[in-house]
Amino acid sequence: MHHPPFATGITYMDNFGLGNAAGLAEVVGRHPQVERILCGHLHRAIDRRFAGTVAGTAPSTAHQVRLNLVPDARISFIFEPPGYQLHLWQAETGLVTHTAVFDGWSGP
Repeated sequence: MHHPPFATGITYMDNFGLGNAAGLAEVVGRHPQVERILCGHLHRAIDRRFAGTVAGTAPSTAHQVRLNLVPDARISFIFEPPGYQLHLWQAETGLVTHTAVFDGWSGP
């Protein structure tokens, strides 16, 4: 999904979070087989517990949102290396998520 169902502390992005996250939590909470909720929107890798599972966001393949936890800070972007996540599912181990950045990144 695009918007994460949790607040991250990056106020500007949290203001545009998922509507009715409590409703989603209610549905997910009834389904213990939900292994993970994968999200975008934040342009950063962020994880937290949510409704009995793990929810997380992936880094962007372009610019990243600057990590600024000052309440009501203005949004800004930073040219950190672009990244991606690779999710590996195996019956014997469950879900493993790898967050990586692109090799050889020379900046903008």
